Amino acid sequence: MSKHKYNKYGPQVSISAKEGLTLEVLKLAEKAGAQAGQATAKEHLYQSIARGSLLNEQQTDELLAAAERAGAAAALAAARKVLDKTLRTSFRPSHYAPPAPGAASDAAPAAAQETQPYSETYEEPLARYSPPVSQVEAPRHKIDQHVLTITRVQKLSDQLVRLVASAPKLDGYRSNGALDEYVKVYAADPALGLVPPYDLRELRQRLPREQVPRSKSYTIRWIDPVVDELAIDFVLHGEPGTVGHWAGTVEPGAALVISPARSKTSIQLGADYYVLAADEAGIPAISKILETLPEHAQGVALLEIADERAMFDVKHPQGIVLRWLSRDGVPAGRSDVLAEAFQTLAVPRQGLGVVAHAERSTVKAISRICDRWNLSKRSSHISSYWTLREGRLMR
Repeated sequence: MSKHKYNKYGPQVSISAKEGLTLEVLKLAEKAGAQAGQATAKEHLYQSIARGSLLNEQQTDELLAAAERAGAAAALAAARKVLDKTLRTSFRPSHYAPPAPGAASDAAPAAAQETQPYSETYEEPLARYSPPVSQVEAPRHKIDQHVLTITRVQKLSDQLVRLVASAPKLDGYRSNGALDEYVKVYAADPALGLVPPYDLRELRQRLPREQVPRSKSYTIRWIDPVVDELAIDFVLHGEPGTVGHWAGTVEPGAALVISPARSKTSIQLGADYYVLAADEAGIPAISKILETLPEHAQGVALLEIADERAMFDVKHPQGIVLRWLSRDGVPAGRSDVLAEAFQTLAVPRQGLGVVAHAERSTVKAISRICDRWNLSKRSSHISSYWTLREGRLMR
């Protein structure tokens, strides 16, 4: 058996020709797949930039899926090219002519018998048949979702509802302990009869886009490991098929499908004075911070809501002043009440901490105000939770 030495793969070792070919195939397939996936992702991103639009979460998922398909196809093509070229010449049996029919096996010279390696050293080719790439199903995307059962539906206000869900050991869900811990929630049309966890890649290939389960990011409000429960607060909005609409119609016993835990920042609660601000989309995250602050905390929380009926009880330290800001009928994303209230605040110059989550244009206005306050990056956590689009809300 021929031997090859590969210095690139760790210490110098001797491997068989078959193993060497496998390493070479994997190396070329990985390179081709990465290049094709990157090219596809760039193409879609450039098209998005040219249209002057930003990708939402669903479009981002579709972009990654397209890049994965392109990478898998390129990897298979590269592997097949190497195999088609190599397998015709590799791992052939040694030159051996079988005895003529009727010849006695014991008539062969002893020396010839010792040099006939056919039955001992012959190796089957790695593949007898290489189908076209178009006929090879690409590897399936890894399904990484946790499926819980909704046990309680709590209406916090006219615009906000809390879903409490449970599963034995939370179906493997593990909290990351971050203050801004969030997950993607996947919602499917019950009429389609889809069974979670969802293979989104397969569903995108066979279902119209409007029937593929939607997904949006939501803050984990709390987790109770003793009874294996977690809670998520949802803003009730959107048309049928959106996650916000689903949350307003779902009942106990339905499935709550979520992604693994995620977080973007490491919020530190060590300020002397806090300024917290949010519209409905960010109120759950701000509420979680208010419940976590120490009893001696000082500051103000600006909470934008549609009207006075949207107010609800929020636990908070006595030193934090809650200010509910009503839009009085102005649609979400088109009101300046949050930025205007932020502008009029009298805040200390030292020991200030700011956390703000709202619509993109509001967040930009708040960021400009904070720039004049000369806050350090560690003292401010300001992020856009959604973007107002023409004719619809993308949340």
